Order: sequence, then structure tokens, then C-alpha cells
Amino acid sequence: MSGKMVRGYRYLILIVLLCGLAGGALGEAIGQNFKNLAFLKHYTAIGMNNPVTLNLKLISLTFGINFNINILSIFGMIFGYFIYKKM
Repeated sequence: MSGKMVRGYRYLILIVLLCGLAGGALGEAIGQNFKNLAFLKHYTAIGMNNPVTLNLKLISLTFGINFNINILSIFGMIFGYFIYKKM
């Protein structure tokens, strides 16, 4: 084996999502505190507008997913990918 530890795709997804989340939070914080950088807090919503509901009379299940992506969350995801590649 080479000295490098092999990581799976689950680890990649975890790192990319965590870095995207951190980037999104950073974009919101910077956008609210600095008037010239207010564009950083604007996001694009990707997902379902109306969630799907399955009513089984005993249990009602609701399925839906929505991603709010801003510029810094995209940069955070790219940064997370590079972190994964360096490991």
C-alpha cells in the first residue's frame, strides 16, 4: 500500500457538504454586515416548491428537499473537494 489512506465517496460527500454549509454561513454573515458585499447573501433555491405528501390514514409522510446556494457556498464546496483530494 502507498502511505496514503483511501477514502470513500461518503467521506467526499461529507466534506463537500460541510464546506458548502460553512461557505453559505460565511456568505450570509458577510452579506449582512458589509453593505458593499450584500450580493453575497443572495441565494438561488434549487429543489421542490411543494413537498410531496403521502397520506396513509395512520401516518402522513412528507418528502421534500431544497438547497439554498449562494456564491460562497459554491466556493466552499470546491474548497472541500480540494481538501478531499489532498488527503
